[in-house]
Amino acid sequence: MSKYIKEDVETMLIHHKENESKLTEIEIKEEEYKERLEYSGTVYEDDEREVIENMQIAGQVFDSIHSNTNKISDKVSSTVLNYEKELNHINKEDREYLKRQIAKLNIDKGKLNKIVVRVKNMIEPLTQEEKFVIETYYMRKSKWDYVEKAYFKEFEKYKCVKQLQTYRDNAMEKMLNIINAGLD
Repeated sequence: MSKYIKEDVETMLIHHKENESKLTEIEIKEEEYKERLEYSGTVYEDDEREVIENMQIAGQVFDSIHSNTNKISDKVSSTVLNYEKELNHINKEDREYLKRQIAKLNIDKGKLNKIVVRVKNMIEPLTQEEKFVIETYYMRKSKWDYVEKAYFKEFEKYKCVKQLQTYRDNAMEKMLNIINAGLD
């Protein structure tokens, strides 16, 4: 594995909030698929009265329609013959599809989780000022004039853009040292 460069770290920082949101969405979808997988293949049994009523309602209104087929058009006869089939409803959702989707989501979740954890790990040892500049500039995608005003509001100290960029550069050096640990 090659060393990370400044552009790699910047990309990770810029996409951090989006990656966190994607990770949350993947976890929600995974939970939904697992619930559907749990339910697929289950059998729901209606009580006798519900089945007969539903079959009677679904039957044809006219009992004496002439047909050239051997299909039974009598509601009562049809109900008697199809009663067993209608008693049980089987959820026939594709179990293999759901399993593949869960596996795919797990792979995506693993990749995103590594990136999110790396970013949090890189930001943790920064000073409060450095952390503020990095989060405001990269993660909130702000311009330097906004970072300057927000810094003044937060710390009640005026810093010009050049000083804030120095904070950013120092923070970037620290983050590169952290993320490249063990890659020497």
